[in-house]
Amino acid sequence: MSSVVSSGINLNSNIFSNEVTNKSIPQADTNNSNDKVDFGEVLKNAVDKVNDEQINANNDIESLIKGDNNITMHQVMLSSQESQMSMQLMIEMRNKLYDAYKELSSVQL
Repeated sequence: MSSVVSSGINLNSNIFSNEVTNKSIPQADTNNSNDKVDFGEVLKNAVDKVNDEQINANNDIESLIKGDNNITMHQVMLSSQESQMSMQLMIEMRNKLYDAYKELSSVQL
């Protein structure tokens, strides 16, 4: 897992890292070559995690606005920054995948 330190905030960017070792995704066995990791499932799990981050940040903001004593402004800011960074990471990954697709589609056989 890689860590990002921004303005004194230490965030773990484990949204896209080590997705293959996720227990919900079958791992490829060296003895049986029929087991394969589904690329679409890896992407779906990553998008779901980013969506969950966004929902958690929105719930924290709503709790703060409603005056819930269990949440502080610091927690709201952290969850908002985490969700923003995870969205930026997902957008950059999409851009890189699109660039790779364009490059592969332009290759003449």
